[in-house]
Amino acid sequence: MVNNNQSVTIDLKPESIRDIEFFVDTVCDQVFINETYYGNILMSVSELFNYLIENNQNNKINVTYNSDYKTIRISFQPIDIQLIAGFSKKVGFEEIMHKDDDRKLFLIHSLVDNISLYNNDTLLFEFDISALHNDIYKKRADLLANYFSKQTISEKVQKEND
Repeated sequence: MVNNNQSVTIDLKPESIRDIEFFVDTVCDQVFINETYYGNILMSVSELFNYLIENNQNNKINVTYNSDYKTIRISFQPIDIQLIAGFSKKVGFEEIMHKDDDRKLFLIHSLVDNISLYNNDTLLFEFDISALHNDIYKKRADLLANYFSKQTISEKVQKEND
């Protein structure tokens, strides 16, 4: 069972990156996220954290998550409205070659399925994890089907030999 609406307040200073990593570890462990999704979530949240350290006036940020096993939603609050505006621009390859902030934004946009704003101070990242569960289901169903087809063949051979 997912323990939704978990929240942590983190100081916006470089040494607090471990708190971000621990938070992402906790989220991914509770929802049984595989390494690929884990990497996307950790990298995008870490890049946002670094972006906020470099650009934000606030000393702390509140990070909250919830999930319905199809989507993981991670929100960050408070975020300055001008910083959030940076997420609305599309960053191309040329821009990422010259500005570190643009590189971070490009990477975040590449890893997060949906980025939105609400309450004028909250940034929301959404990660679609439903494909993960569909893949697991399909693999398990295929393994079971394969196992039972071998069992049936083995039983037929045994009956024929009797």
